[in-house]
Amino acid sequence: MGYHPESLREALLYELCTKLGYCNSLTADDLTSGLDANEIARMVFVAEGMDPEPPMLSKESREPVARMVDDWLFNPNGRGRKSGLPR
Repeated sequence: MGYHPESLREALLYELCTKLGYCNSLTADDLTSGLDANEIARMVFVAEGMDPEPPMLSKESREPVARMVDDWLFNPNGRGRKSGLPR
């Protein structure tokens, strides 16, 4: 029947894994509401064992993750808002 996330944060983590390949130990509880899209993207890379700072991680690698985070958690017209899921 497929995976059905219970929150925006779960949906984000699922999509980061299935679409971008960033499958790690982060949980929805790790993504607290006080963080911005870039901070969450940084957490994803750290959880993957990667150095999230330039020049170790290129802008081209960082941007898709930050865009996906923004789309699910921050953009008022993004997929998160449209999904109707709770944060």
